Amino acid sequence: IHLSETRQEVENSRKEFGMPVIPYVKKQDVFEARVLAAHCVHVDDGEVKTLQHHHIGVAHNPSSNMKLASGFAPVNKMLAAGLHVGIGTDGAASNNDLDMFEEIRLAAFLAKGISGDPTTLPAPVALTMGTRMGADALQLGKITGSLEPGKRADLILVDISRAHNTPRFKREPEAIYAQLVYATHPSDVTDVMVNGRWLMRDQQLLTINEPELLAKAEIYARKIDAFLHEREHSVLSKLIAIGGASEEESYEVQVKVALEDPQIVINAVHQPGIEVLHHRHYHEYDTYFSFSDASQGYLRYREDEAIDVNDKISSIRYRLTLLGPTREGNLSSDALLSRSRFIAPANHSLRFYREYFKPAHETVIEKHRLRWRILYHGLEFFINLDRMDQPALGHFLEVKSRTWSRRDAEHKAQVSRELIKSLGMTNEPSVSQDYIELVSSSPTG
Repeated sequence: IHLSETRQEVENSRKEFGMPVIPYVKKQDVFEARVLAAHCVHVDDGEVKTLQHHHIGVAHNPSSNMKLASGFAPVNKMLAAGLHVGIGTDGAASNNDLDMFEEIRLAAFLAKGISGDPTTLPAPVALTMGTRMGADALQLGKITGSLEPGKRADLILVDISRAHNTPRFKREPEAIYAQLVYATHPSDVTDVMVNGRWLMRDQQLLTINEPELLAKAEIYARKIDAFLHEREHSVLSKLIAIGGASEEESYEVQVKVALEDPQIVINAVHQPGIEVLHHRHYHEYDTYFSFSDASQGYLRYREDEAIDVNDKISSIRYRLTLLGPTREGNLSSDALLSRSRFIAPANHSLRFYREYFKPAHETVIEKHRLRWRILYHGLEFFINLDRMDQPALGHFLEVKSRTWSRRDAEHKAQVSRELIKSLGMTNEPSVSQDYIELVSSSPTG
């Protein structure tokens, strides 16, 4: 199980469950099973002790953690606590070459670079992590990981006489470990045996047809290329491809004003003539992706924190929304007609979506929102009272309503203006831009 791989994973766990990842997983009794915890990059001393107490094995993945900018696992602390730490690759998607020699070498180098101590994680320990300790982390130490009577004959033969591994120094008994960890390449492996069966002899694979397999791999690569090209020609196609997207194409008419005193609106919402159906308080973090082709619209990544009456976070929701151009029609100078096309749950990190959608530009907006769903003159509206925190643009009042036709939009725009006046906003300046436009055009945007 992948645990505490990224800082965001830990932060999200704190927000949603009130505790970091390791305590939360422990609370779910996951550690009652035999567990191999991959990564464990962002763990503190107490969490390391928890892992040790439950005899959890750890898979350290140095290349993957660097490639994905996840951070550096505190391997020295883990080893000092008595944890069994093995070395892994994390798979081709985040590692590419799956080179265990490189992983062992990087594990040794990273530990030294982070600690500032060149004696940290010496070559014998690094090699042990890649062999015997790795087997212990997998709880397979009784059957493999070292060459001993009663264990499986799992071994490789390595040619250490090649130019890049020459000359060889023999004064120190442990010099061979330095050769294997710091100078040996996977191409130096000549023979491989698994459970007493030779799989490779003299660098010739015995159980697979390598040329045939490589040719098939190239065929699949071309199929994947064609599939991705077809899938990723538009933001919409890419959104649908990752799953969970639902078509919710809707048009929305909106009238917005800037205001100085939000309390005026709060007091006026409950006046006769306005029937409040629902009230919510949100803390919203929006990241808008824009693209070089403006016709693609905007993709909004939203983190919605629902705030309860005690000003505590009661729930968190993550969503992606594909928005059409911010102005779909010219209703009037102060009314905005906008379109949202698709909505999907955001099950991945913002970094994932950034790498996947490759936006040309990003705009970050943070705001506190008081929202009322109301009936006014028999029509349903949403009243949003927003405080813009990033950038700090002050308070805004939005009145929104879904619309189904041009005539309906014009009518609701007019009723929205009346509603805004009834909320005490008679002389406040109207704002004919959506927030993404407003922020993009502001000096701080």
